[in-house]
Amino acid sequence: MHISDHTLKTLEFDKIRAHISERTTSKLGREEIDALLPTDDPALIEARLRPTLEALDLISFDDAISLGSLPDIRNALQTVRVPGAILSIPDLLDVYDILQNARHLLAYFEKRQEKYPHLRELTSGLHKHPDLEHELQSALDPATQTVKDAASPDLRRIRRSIEQTRTDIRNRVESVLSKLPDSVVQDRLVTLRGGRFVIPIRENQKHKMDGLIHDQSASGATVFVEPVATVELNNHLRQLEGAEEREIKRILAELTAAVAAVSNSLRDSLDILGQFDAIYARASFAQDLNCTEPLFNQQSHVQLRGARHPLLVYRLRNQEQTEPMVPLDLELGTDTFHTLVLTGPNAGGKTVALKTLGLLALLAQAGLPIPAQPKSELPIFSGVFADIGDAQSIENDLSTFSSHAANLVEICNCADRGALILLDEVGASTDPDQGSALAMALLTELTKRGCRTVATTHHGALKAFAHNESGIANGSMAFDAQTLSPTYQLRLHLPGSSYAFEIARRLGMPDHIIAHATAIAGSDTGRVEALITELDDTYRRYREELEQIEADQKTTSLLKADLETRLEQVERRERALKRSAQEEAQRILDGANTLIENTVSELRRRNADRTSIKQAHEQVNLARTELKQILQDTEPDTPVPHLNPGDPVWVRSFEKEGTVISTRENRAMVEVGKVRLELDLTDLEIRSSKDKPQPAVQVRTRPSRDVSAEVDLRGHTVDEALEAVDKYLDELSLARLDRATIIHGKGTGTLRKAVSQHLKENPLIKSQRLGNHTEGGTGVTVVTLNLDQ
Repeated sequence: MHISDHTLKTLEFDKIRAHISERTTSKLGREEIDALLPTDDPALIEARLRPTLEALDLISFDDAISLGSLPDIRNALQTVRVPGAILSIPDLLDVYDILQNARHLLAYFEKRQEKYPHLRELTSGLHKHPDLEHELQSALDPATQTVKDAASPDLRRIRRSIEQTRTDIRNRVESVLSKLPDSVVQDRLVTLRGGRFVIPIRENQKHKMDGLIHDQSASGATVFVEPVATVELNNHLRQLEGAEEREIKRILAELTAAVAAVSNSLRDSLDILGQFDAIYARASFAQDLNCTEPLFNQQSHVQLRGARHPLLVYRLRNQEQTEPMVPLDLELGTDTFHTLVLTGPNAGGKTVALKTLGLLALLAQAGLPIPAQPKSELPIFSGVFADIGDAQSIENDLSTFSSHAANLVEICNCADRGALILLDEVGASTDPDQGSALAMALLTELTKRGCRTVATTHHGALKAFAHNESGIANGSMAFDAQTLSPTYQLRLHLPGSSYAFEIARRLGMPDHIIAHATAIAGSDTGRVEALITELDDTYRRYREELEQIEADQKTTSLLKADLETRLEQVERRERALKRSAQEEAQRILDGANTLIENTVSELRRRNADRTSIKQAHEQVNLARTELKQILQDTEPDTPVPHLNPGDPVWVRSFEKEGTVISTRENRAMVEVGKVRLELDLTDLEIRSSKDKPQPAVQVRTRPSRDVSAEVDLRGHTVDEALEAVDKYLDELSLARLDRATIIHGKGTGTLRKAVSQHLKENPLIKSQRLGNHTEGGTGVTVVTLNLDQ
């Protein structure tokens, strides 16, 4: 892949690596990140990206995993190759940390090999050495960085002897001290000098104590004397301490030999742990920025959605900006164009757009998730070239234009069909006419090669050039002409105005200077800028109308869903009522049949004649026919209104107002909100525009003697609600309905408690309970009536 250090620095890839490197826990992990570079090898990109995405899933959704300390033991592993070398205790403890981390990581992914196959494949190369790990743990104390007493029986015995000898020496010295007069002793304490127990004696009294002088105070007034009685014991202590040092050295030599025996596998584990540290850091960075997987295509097509520049995100966070960052949507490399000329005012976001595209391309080809919306697409570029910023160099005697020209020459020499070219203020820093001509020629050449190119400019000639040239398109960063502030939204196929005169006027430039500048610019320039401004205004109105349409569509969808739900509820309630009516009818018919049989039996018991029985049958049959007719007419005829298009109506089934659109036979097309429904005329009630819907709290009854199966009390006071409950229970009793639902809502629970207490005191109530999750939960109370009252 062709990419220069200049381009990497210009697009700030090194700063991204620094952000990721801060998240590592080891020197090896930092080295992995510092060596990370973009590549055009698809296999290598995939090999980096897959484990990073798995680690991102792990961080987001799985049990946390911590590597703890990952010390760099490469020098220690080199040392053990030298015959006779002995590792220090800190080095051996570092080896123990590596062994422990390798074992933990290996066990973690052995349990999750199906969830994280790539991470499992990486960590499968880790080695476990439980015996060596146990030896190091048993022999070394990490808190004190010393060899434990338990490291060997000899060491334990020697150290016990040392402690006993020290105790004996101290006791003897303290005995001698207790017998000396105050005039001889400088301080009544036992101290150490050169590892020996001594007594501080006044210098002019030293002849009064037998012993060896080991030290003298800085003033010379005190000498530190070892009593003769402890000399032999102190010599023995020295011998024991020498034996201790030799035993410790022997133990460390054995441990070093054990490390040397597995040094190759330890180096393998160390490399893998360093790689995992780097992968985990990359995933942590991706999670912090809500990054997603980039999708690579072979059509050299760029389609970024909601792209964000990582460094801009961090800067806004550090500044605690309350305004949300405006993400970038960018499309490039379609069948119609693969060169984009980007225009607009200064500080409008053009350069940020360039850097965002370039940096995200580098991140993707380095095998990293990108801060953009899912399914954003990028090609694998063969090279990335960027000429951004002022590259003036006094040291190299280069002007701004010369520096830009040097970059452009490199681009012309190296860029091929698969390259991404980013040019900021192309053709600037020189004569405008010649600069524009050079920019046009360069863009034409890059377009012919098939490069994907984005160039920013303020030259008006390039706007017309992009409009007329095949394969090249205009684009602009939107700007609010009313407030003269950028919106940072990229618009394709629309050139942008520089708004130089407007911004200067807003900043206080005198009007006569602005007028003079306008005249100098010429009428053609004025017409072009006016046209661009008009296009801006038209585009803005189009966007506002589109947003309003989208909002209306969303509202319509919600209303439609609500109406469909209500219709389903009405139909379900209607089916339930019909089923209840049929069951009641069947019960009455069964009762009538029983009555007939009883009547016939009674007639026979009384020995009635045949004529009387026949007459009784005829009367019963007549009653049965009339009863069936009554039961079939469970709902009385609803008056059919005469409706005309435009009439306002009340839709009973939805309890909504609507407007008649058209009628045919016994049905009408009614517009309810923004939804049109075909309804039966009996479901409609004509009303004047002054009519209002019924209050929210009412006993909703059917047009006949049937009563609704529920009453809604929400939004009313306790007194109003209890009055409505009494009225509703009376109607239920008259209609002989023994089950109903009282809707009081959840809220604070005050209304629910009042209703519950009121129901307990009503003799009509047989039982009450709160609704289940399908009935409305604690927001409703279901009651059963005692119709025998």
